Amino acid sequence: MAMADLPYTYVIRRRLKTGWREYWRFRRGIVDTALPGAPGDAAFHARYQELLGQTEPKQVKAAPRMSCAWIFDRYLASPEFEQLADRTRVDYERTINKLRPFLGEERFDCLTRATIKAVRDHWRAQPRTAHKIKQLMSRLYSWADEEELVPQGFNPTAGIRKPKARVKHIPIWSEEEIEHFLANCEPFMRTPVLLALYTGQRREDLAQMEWSAFMGGIIRVRQNKTGEPLDIPCHRRLREHLESIRSNFGGPIIRAQSGRPMDANALSSAMNRAVEAIDGMPHRTLHGLRYAAAGGLNAAGASFEQIVSIIGHRTYQVAMEYIRQRRLALEAVAKLEQRA
Repeated sequence: MAMADLPYTYVIRRRLKTGWREYWRFRRGIVDTALPGAPGDAAFHARYQELLGQTEPKQVKAAPRMSCAWIFDRYLASPEFEQLADRTRVDYERTINKLRPFLGEERFDCLTRATIKAVRDHWRAQPRTAHKIKQLMSRLYSWADEEELVPQGFNPTAGIRKPKARVKHIPIWSEEEIEHFLANCEPFMRTPVLLALYTGQRREDLAQMEWSAFMGGIIRVRQNKTGEPLDIPCHRRLREHLESIRSNFGGPIIRAQSGRPMDANALSSAMNRAVEAIDGMPHRTLHGLRYAAAGGLNAAGASFEQIVSIIGHRTYQVAMEYIRQRRLALEAVAKLEQRA
């Protein structure tokens, strides 16, 4: 049988002591595997037919009109979805994929508040995910209303409150902790700490900062979460550090000790390892540096509008809570010392 009669097969020829030998293989899509024997052997053709069946594209049955699956697909193909920020699209699609097994076959225009709450509460152990589910369903109903796919004003998510979550305490770095870390860390870890401290950006934005964005006096950032473009004045200490390590090759500013770029997760892991390796250093995170950045701007006399333009409103509020507590504690100890 000629090889042309067997689509997706190819032959590898190898030279052995006894001469040349042919090995048949099957390759289709991501599948690339050996076939037993050669054409004409029963085992060969049995395995070949099995692999054909496994890799044959399956016909996807169209979702019934007005089912949740149909609405999900319509929204994911909509111009509105295409215009969202990359990170938001990924987040929405992941949330929709969580919902498909629960709601895919249900009528979108017949869902009740109790049904949506029950699905949301399935993730009650993950409050952020649970709230994302409610938020996404609310947005889908608003979009369906705009597209006249549901009765005007129909939105069973209305009135569903955000699930309460345990407050996760993220300590803000003190000035002493920052200086202790910078004095004792590996040189490559100084860069992300100084960038976080003097730009106040999230770890995703730090990892994506490129040398082309550093213009001496400013660092140009487009925030991954909001898509908001920012021109952040470059603090003298940060500018001097970046100029001392500037790469002629461009690309990401933050790099591992090996010189390879780091994504957000790798950056957080590197920070955790660096903190643990320094004697006398309490556990601190990159997000804690974001709060410290807000505190530094506040201490320098920046206005609320100026701080929020760089840090964001929510981060500013949390940072101010920590700073207020620390200031009150210092004042209390100072009064105690005056009595001594």
